[in-house]
Amino acid sequence: MPYKGAAGALADVVGGHVEATIAALQTAHPHVQSGKLRALGIMSAERSQAFADVPTLKEQGLPDVEVETWYGAFAPAGTPAQAIGRLNADINQVLKDPGIRELLEKQGMVPVGGTPERMGNLVKSELARWTRVVNAAGIKAD
Repeated sequence: MPYKGAAGALADVVGGHVEATIAALQTAHPHVQSGKLRALGIMSAERSQAFADVPTLKEQGLPDVEVETWYGAFAPAGTPAQAIGRLNADINQVLKDPGIRELLEKQGMVPVGGTPERMGNLVKSELARWTRVVNAAGIKAD
């Protein structure tokens, strides 16, 4: 059953209306911690610190299933390079804060940071990857 967001999908799994869902670790974390959900597998390449006892799908015999949830900061096209540089420096500084790192890591996230170029390369590679997946599966927009 398709959902417009994680909240509805998680609510239906917790409520027993559907058997399983795929969700970002930080979204599922409170439900797993409360015992309302059981994590079956981690889709990233490495185990999550927040779910150290949950094996990756690769460890469970699915080596081609690797999906990372990532977040990035974006600005409108044409934003001055100086402003982008300042925002990037500020974001990287925040991600170095031990309290912020601990908060994110407890939710299963891995704070990375980097350069605007690194983010641009990630977006390009992810678009290419998922375009191939969509085309190979014959997925069409409704």
